[in-house]
Amino acid sequence: MCVDGMGTSDLAMNRLIPVPSQWPEFFAWARAAFDLTDDSWNGAGASEPWRGSLPYGKMINSIFLLAYALRDEYIPQWHARDDYLNAALAADNRYHGPFYTRFINDPNAEASSDTGRFLARDRINFKCGVFDFGRTSDTPANRAGVMVHEGWHHWQYKYGWETSHQTGGAIDPILGEGDWYYRHGSGYFDFGTLWGYNTTVTPIRFHSPYQVHVEYLADLAEFPDTRFIPVAVTDEARSMGNNRLARQFKNTVSYRIGQPRPF
Repeated sequence: MCVDGMGTSDLAMNRLIPVPSQWPEFFAWARAAFDLTDDSWNGAGASEPWRGSLPYGKMINSIFLLAYALRDEYIPQWHARDDYLNAALAADNRYHGPFYTRFINDPNAEASSDTGRFLARDRINFKCGVFDFGRTSDTPANRAGVMVHEGWHHWQYKYGWETSHQTGGAIDPILGEGDWYYRHGSGYFDFGTLWGYNTTVTPIRFHSPYQVHVEYLADLAEFPDTRFIPVAVTDEARSMGNNRLARQFKNTVSYRIGQPRPF
């Protein structure tokens, strides 16, 4: 079983978000928009969506970040709030085909994606790695990044790219998997165009799953809407993003969150 409980940032988010009786529209939208309707969520807090110590409630915390956390600073921000949000949403859009989400009681991973299923809808599996109380990956910021990351595997499938991760190179062998990092300036992708790609230009216009993951964490760390987002959340976004930049890319990435961004 996953280890239930709330860390500092999940607790802060849980106190920030009104309960369903006060904000039913948000909870209904989150359930439908991210397709949290699979029966697997029933034993993970779906009947008590306000309980931030359970996996379903933790998903709600991260969905709030995707929907409201960024203030959309044009040019210095890597990508727009809606870019990340649409990558993570379950509905068919420019980023990917339709999928649903389910909860898997697996202590050995954060999440995985099933794409190209035969006569079945594609899906994302969220696992105990993003829910276990006390793990460094159990934060609303990282969880939101994982949602973008997994949505990007479905982007890869939609546009005909290999959906597997890389190994070797500068990837930490303890972690075992990672991606290429495709360098670009913060103004290289106009807001609303993260879904696009072009491999015939220099630098190429392309993203890997771990890259969109850390770019979301970087934007959350540096361009949050401070009316809503606790400092604990942005601090954890910076820490986790820099950890992944150092350890989960096949090519060495010199950029770290907090350094000046190339324009």
